[in-house]
Amino acid sequence: MVDRNHDHVALDVSTSTDSFLEKKKSKSLRRQWNQLSKCQRSLVYTTAAIIFLTVFYLISYKQESAVISVNSDDSENSKDVLKNIRNDPRDVEPNFIEIAQENQVLEEPVGVEEDNSMNRNEVLPVPKVEPIFSGPTTERQKAVVKAFKHSWKGYKQFAWGHDNLKPISEGYHDWFGLGLTIVDSLDTIFIMGLKEGFFEFLEYSEARDWVDKHLHFNVNRDVNLFEVTIRVLGGLLSIYHFSKDNMFLRKATDLADRLLPCFDSESGIPYSDINLATKKAHAPKWSPDSSTSEVTTIQLEFRDLSRATGDPKYEEAAAKVSRLIHNLEKKDGLVPIFINANTGQFRSYATITLGARGDSYYEYLLKQWLQTGKVLD
Repeated sequence: MVDRNHDHVALDVSTSTDSFLEKKKSKSLRRQWNQLSKCQRSLVYTTAAIIFLTVFYLISYKQESAVISVNSDDSENSKDVLKNIRNDPRDVEPNFIEIAQENQVLEEPVGVEEDNSMNRNEVLPVPKVEPIFSGPTTERQKAVVKAFKHSWKGYKQFAWGHDNLKPISEGYHDWFGLGLTIVDSLDTIFIMGLKEGFFEFLEYSEARDWVDKHLHFNVNRDVNLFEVTIRVLGGLLSIYHFSKDNMFLRKATDLADRLLPCFDSESGIPYSDINLATKKAHAPKWSPDSSTSEVTTIQLEFRDLSRATGDPKYEEAAAKVSRLIHNLEKKDGLVPIFINANTGQFRSYATITLGARGDSYYEYLLKQWLQTGKVLD
């Protein structure tokens, strides 16, 4: 650069010098790395890996310690409420019972009552359930999930919120008006992994939101005790155990409270139908009797609800039915397919069959035996 006011030349070399030094430094580091032997490079890689794994382990250990600390606090809280659980389970929130069971401090049955006729406990703690579902892994599983999603898409488009889809006419049918397809499918959706966080599908979120906002049981409509118990009450309890979402348990409890008047017959054998709004129970319009299989295929759900809530009234009502039928005269252990709710007796000369209206009586004998720890006679 020439300065016209002076007789000398000024040269600015700061920029070029800095650039030269940076390039020289970069080349120097690269040259030093290239000059290392393979053994030296491997040693550097190994050292870096060890440092990374050590940091990762320390972070994981710290998180695990925090979880253990929280569980210890929960365990202490559980021990504080154990006496209340055993004295009167109805005064205890369900989550306290779950915490106690998960921390293995609830060793005795909840709400234990002696039963001289069958020598068993009325209410037992809910077995600990830790489902782990990773979604479909095999080609066959993926095909099943694909088929389910296809059916779910059709139901959502043409029959959302209704009981059943009519796939040919693209209409819907309401049996009880309780969204049977949604409630009955929730546990399947969960098992398949069709929920946010697995494959970014929203089937579970959609179904859960519908149950929360739109499933109400104060409907002026007659429903069948057996069908609503196994489909709706059973569906709500199943997804509650999988998800640990108390919303499902609250819905199940509300429904069961509306079904309980069915058991207020002269004999204790439940009426087959009930109006969920008025809570008035009655025999079916076509017969004075209830189906034997129906009144003996509701015990699992009501017993499970008592275990989940700590309230024995649900199991007591359903278990009484089993005891009554257990003491009735049978033909070689086989039962007629109709029973009268008022008299508590089988219909005279009724058909005995292993088919409809009789089949699940025998099925639930085994299931109840397993559910009660193999002590139910």
